[in-house]
Amino acid sequence: MPRHESSQWWRSRSSAHGVWSDRKPRGAVRHGRRGRCYDPPVSGEPHIRKVRPDDLEEVWRVHVASSSDLAMRRGRLGRPADEPVSTDARAGLASDPDGYFCAVEAGRIRGMVSALVRGRVWYLSMFFVLPGDQGRGLGRALLERALAYGQAREAEVRCTWATLDPRAQARYVMAGMAPRWPIYRLDADAAAVARLKARVGLDPRERKLPCDPGTAEKLTAEVFGHDRASDLAHWRGDGGVAVAIERGGELAAFAYRRGERIGPAAGRDETALLQAVAAASAAGASDGGSVMVRVPGACASLLETLVGSGFRIGDPTLFMASRPFGRPELYLPSGPILY
Repeated sequence: MPRHESSQWWRSRSSAHGVWSDRKPRGAVRHGRRGRCYDPPVSGEPHIRKVRPDDLEEVWRVHVASSSDLAMRRGRLGRPADEPVSTDARAGLASDPDGYFCAVEAGRIRGMVSALVRGRVWYLSMFFVLPGDQGRGLGRALLERALAYGQAREAEVRCTWATLDPRAQARYVMAGMAPRWPIYRLDADAAAVARLKARVGLDPRERKLPCDPGTAEKLTAEVFGHDRASDLAHWRGDGGVAVAIERGGELAAFAYRRGERIGPAAGRDETALLQAVAAASAAGASDGGSVMVRVPGACASLLETLVGSGFRIGDPTLFMASRPFGRPELYLPSGPILY
């Protein structure tokens, strides 16, 4: 769906001063002008409330219906209507219940938004309105609440994983989030993974080991810039298996694998990150299966090696942020919901 922006979008973070600014940018588009970038108002104020655990099935149906509509409008296949709720979505609601909101009309959930705060980073995790209800102001009302949640938590950085819809990107730019780099979905069969494994190898000074949760949490905080202990605990409890690369008696990198999905992963340098991703991919494809990984353009060395090994590039998406943070070239996200 088009991602809608709040009427408070000018509250962007100043990278020079580290504060939220109430100054409207020059050339701001206001209500009532032709070519406006806001949703038109709904007839009467929509009822926006927090999402409850027993709402999650219906909220997820909104997500699936909206994302399928966008895919089909781009000539792609839609998603199964009965697709089960993502465990990452459940984890997000558990960690940030005050950042999950839904729009309700006539007793039906017609839109939803979820925002997560990790340290000083506000991340727009999911934002969807049913196809027939888009363009009526529901998105605007939802996003206002999500942005207010970030302000209440004193977040200093805003970021999101955006589609290539230019209307969505325009709204994020006006919210102070600039395009930073593409994120590519890469898929690989067992043959491509075998080529990757042969190409990467392990330095004699390094070895592959099971991953200690505590050291992985510390490395993630160093690379991402903020603590992700609760997310890592969720991934471990969700069937995630982590592999670690050790160098000189210290953790150099790790990568999680959940089924065919690789990520998150983090490394002290690009070589170690590549080795951890290769080891996790090899474990995932050990029985002849396939693997999937989402690679930010900031991880240029990793991206080049994977593509050179035969990993197939799918449709890109876009990471947008009010400013860079952490060491993005050394972090591989888990996916669009928890990042």
